[in-house]
Amino acid sequence: MNDDDLSRVINCKSTYEVWNDLIVTHEGTSQVKKSKISLLHSQYENFYMLDDESIDEMLTRLTKITNRLSPLGDSIDNDLKIKKVIRV
Repeated sequence: MNDDDLSRVINCKSTYEVWNDLIVTHEGTSQVKKSKISLLHSQYENFYMLDDESIDEMLTRLTKITNRLSPLGDSIDNDLKIKKVIRV
């Protein structure tokens, strides 16, 4: 646990309170989580290669978008990722 997390939970009276505070801090509430998922899916759907970007940079950017979905309990199938790259 880092110092910021420790300062958030130092006054919690139970491990349950600590756990809930840390979940909200790092994952957000369910509404925030849904908003993040929606935003990432939108970024994925509207993804295109930028004019000044190499193929490696484009793939890295796409990978960052799709990898951010996993901790939120969502994912994009590898076949869809491949199709997205081919269409770009």
